[in-house]
Amino acid sequence: MEQPHFWQVSSQNQTYTELCNALYERELLRLAQPGAVAAEQLPAILASLPFYIRKAAQRILKVQSPLLLDSQNASWYASQATHCPVNRQRPDQIARFFEKAAKPGLLVPVYREHLGGEAILLDAIDEVDKVGQRLHCNQHGWFAFAGTPLGSDNADKFVLQPIKVVMTACCCGHQWSNQKRAVPRALSLRELLLTTGVNWKNFAKPHLQSPLAMS
Repeated sequence: MEQPHFWQVSSQNQTYTELCNALYERELLRLAQPGAVAAEQLPAILASLPFYIRKAAQRILKVQSPLLLDSQNASWYASQATHCPVNRQRPDQIARFFEKAAKPGLLVPVYREHLGGEAILLDAIDEVDKVGQRLHCNQHGWFAFAGTPLGSDNADKFVLQPIKVVMTACCCGHQWSNQKRAVPRALSLRELLLTTGVNWKNFAKPHLQSPLAMS
């Protein structure tokens, strides 16, 4: 049986270590922000952090993706569109897609606009109301199948159909300010875990994975 070369093993281990280090730094900075979590929850969150970070790094290394991996920053990389691709979709197109594809576990892009800043966030559907023609995103609330928000708490957001240019923006953290490209944002640990379930050959059928509950 042929043994792997030492440099191959070393390269994989180095990438894994870089991912873990970057994720630790990112999560600790997030948790250090005032009001990020309740004080009584912090010990449990810190105790579980190594598990989630190891799982995230392992899953990222297994992903087959057209995106490039920046392991030192725990980020996906691809060329960024000059303008946010939200205008490439019409509500009727979005509605037709979700009438067929909406189901719990489907990964969806959520467009957000605030004070001239635009970004597309990655979320997952956890509830579908076929009769009411609406879906619920785990982090961003209720939306009509046509993408429009159904609550006052998500009025600045809009669900899009997952297509390559939009999902690329999601996974890479692309954002725009005053209709110009801005520095990409760092994805949360939860979002990074979601990116590992994206099926780039068929967005309607995400890769099934064992769930990891993230706060």
